Amino acid sequence: MGNWGSVYTQRVRARTAAAQGSLVASAPAIGQLEIGPGAEQHTMSVGDVSDETLMLRYQRGDRSAFGQLVRRHQVAVYNFLLRQLGSVLAADELAQEVFLGVVREGGRFNYETPFATRLFSIACRLVQRERNRHPSPSEPGALPAASLDRTLEASIVRAVDALPEAEKDVFLLREVADLPFAQIAHVTQQSETAVKIQMQHALQRLRLTLQNFDEYRRALR
Repeated sequence: MGNWGSVYTQRVRARTAAAQGSLVASAPAIGQLEIGPGAEQHTMSVGDVSDETLMLRYQRGDRSAFGQLVRRHQVAVYNFLLRQLGSVLAADELAQEVFLGVVREGGRFNYETPFATRLFSIACRLVQRERNRHPSPSEPGALPAASLDRTLEASIVRAVDALPEAEKDVFLLREVADLPFAQIAHVTQQSETAVKIQMQHALQRLRLTLQNFDEYRRALR
């Protein structure tokens, strides 16, 4: 799956940047959440500090620690929401809601659970809320080859969009959020075995849909 993940991430980001504007350019709006007294008064060595340590510092009143968490995760959260919802505006708004959710749940933060798990649990709840508000007109499934765009990038985006919701959730949590299967199981409230099966099903559907592209046929083996 490693080859597939690398190719998928590169292609989706290239496609999204070309069609809808740069992901990184849109994501900084989330940074508005970190504004407050002391937010920029001192710096941290981001690579040396865990998410959980930053969250603890934030709970103790260090707003700059929350700013570090936002900057560390905002692009992954935004990309995940954009691929789920297909709307730049909705992804930007919900990304801000995700981090506001972190603030609201800060007092109940469990340090035995990785921060990214809690973060994407909030993101998935918001995605499900949007699905309930705007249900899909039909059940997703594999797209016929004739309906695919001629370009590889567009075909990838449409193929992933066409996955059943449960498989799409697992696939995007793995390939966009870069969560390990154990954390995906926690986020989706399933067993690790179940999410691995869903991932395999997603890959099988994508293999079928993208079979005319040699690059993807090789990556999905």
